[in-house]
Amino acid sequence: MVDVSLFVPSLRGGGAERAMVTLANGFADRGLKVDLVLAQAEGPYLSEISSSVRVVDLRSRRVLASLPGLVRYLRKVRPEAMLSALNHANVIAIMACLPSRITTRLVVSEHSNLSMSSSKPQNWRARIVLPLMRMSYRKAGGVVAVSRGVADDLAKTIDLPRDRISVIYNPVVTPELIEKSGMPLSHPWLGEGRPPVILGVGRLTRAKDFATLISAFARVHAQRECRLVILGEGELRGELEQLVTSLGIG
Repeated sequence: MVDVSLFVPSLRGGGAERAMVTLANGFADRGLKVDLVLAQAEGPYLSEISSSVRVVDLRSRRVLASLPGLVRYLRKVRPEAMLSALNHANVIAIMACLPSRITTRLVVSEHSNLSMSSSKPQNWRARIVLPLMRMSYRKAGGVVAVSRGVADDLAKTIDLPRDRISVIYNPVVTPELIEKSGMPLSHPWLGEGRPPVILGVGRLTRAKDFATLISAFARVHAQRECRLVILGEGELRGELEQLVTSLGIG
């Protein structure tokens, strides 16, 4: 019997995907039998999965196409519980758990501000996911948000009772993080006596709003010497680089 399964589209990158790998490894370290179920088993985080975690590859190019495979997995393996992440995958997980023969308790998790990410949908999937969330999230066994702000926004955006949403912060403090925190820094910006550095980390998407960070940094930089480092990739990289150039802070 599998104690807990974790479902996510892939491990191509992103904070939610890394959090799911960390959780899978942590559950396995505590003696639970864990499956990490992926619509498609690809991405740089695959190498970080513990040997104690079984990877289940549904071999689906799109998350929607993984629905039949996920239903078959749940009927065959019957995990006690399943945690899913990313709203389009959450909808598919809820649909997979609806057949009466599936008794797995499903908890869906939200990792970012929904109203911001859905304000300017980029494709058909983004346009339909919000109404699907409104219809389906009430059927989940539990809903988790990674902060109170995300929980409040989710409740308002999909009209879900706020008391249905639990707040559990991301598992970011790991032994690996503690080890890396003691490693030496060699970047010239971080030497003794250098100007202060502001650090921003995240996907380069509208939901993360790096444009506001860059604009605010430009105002601070006009008053005192300082530097800004942004770690991340995403579809807005070119747009943000143009903003940096226009503000003269390259």
